[in-house]
Amino acid sequence: MIERRRTAAKRCLAGCAALLAFVAISCTLAPPPSPAPPPPPMPIGGAARILPAPVITRAEGFGDRLELTWLTHRTPRDVVAGYNVYVSTTPGADRLASNDPQLVNCLLGGTAYPGDTDGIIDSESVIIAPVTRGSQYYLHVRTALPGGAQGPPSAEYEVIARPRGVLTLRSRFAGAGDGFSFAADRSVSSLSDSNDVYLFAMKNGLFLGSPARLNPLLRSTRLSDLGPSASIDDFPDCPLQGYGDEKAALIPGHTILVVTDDGRMAKLRPRDPVVSSDTSSVTFDYLFQPIAGEARF
Repeated sequence: MIERRRTAAKRCLAGCAALLAFVAISCTLAPPPSPAPPPPPMPIGGAARILPAPVITRAEGFGDRLELTWLTHRTPRDVVAGYNVYVSTTPGADRLASNDPQLVNCLLGGTAYPGDTDGIIDSESVIIAPVTRGSQYYLHVRTALPGGAQGPPSAEYEVIARPRGVLTLRSRFAGAGDGFSFAADRSVSSLSDSNDVYLFAMKNGLFLGSPARLNPLLRSTRLSDLGPSASIDDFPDCPLQGYGDEKAALIPGHTILVVTDDGRMAKLRPRDPVVSSDTSSVTFDYLFQPIAGEARF
């Protein structure tokens, strides 16, 4: 009897050991738990988050295009259809209803602009072309929402399509690059009948001069030193009357106002002058206002 009980106990202990071994092996081989899936993107519209109005941070006009940059307030969880970029030649377009026939998206045949390709979603930029040189444009941006709706408009931004860039003048009075025609937006000879300004050297420094100083039959330009400036975009408003002489001294960091023979205005800001034994040359930033009599830049 005792022997039977010992045998049964041994069988029970063996069964328990086998069960514990199975549990241990099962725990060792069990796959790790899968990570929780990321939350789905949060759609825009309906009860979801409505993005604040975009903020235009840069709107710059050139002779053939406008360049526009804005903050989107978008995060990776926000889904948008793109951006509607509106351009008008009259102010107040940002207050028009979204279905107003006067409010036409200027890009991609009226469809939403998807954004640039730099991968940064909190800021977008776009080039708007073609434009009419000298025209004033009023820009605003709205976020295009899924389903065809759009968010609130950015503040409206005014910009003028005006030539700007970099030019170099040389004090030789002969070569094709010794003068500059702002209307043509290109270098010309200082003795050309389309020239607006030329460079010359005196004992006390370098000067810009009116072509009429070289020949009374050439264009008469008036020049004035507006004073120290951080960039060519300083002095956005310039009075047209009471300014100008036939020459103006070049002072590093100063902006010079140029009033052309036909009443148009330009600003020139010299970069570092380069002076050699046989010639002097100066590179300028320039900004031209192609509207005659318009004193705003």
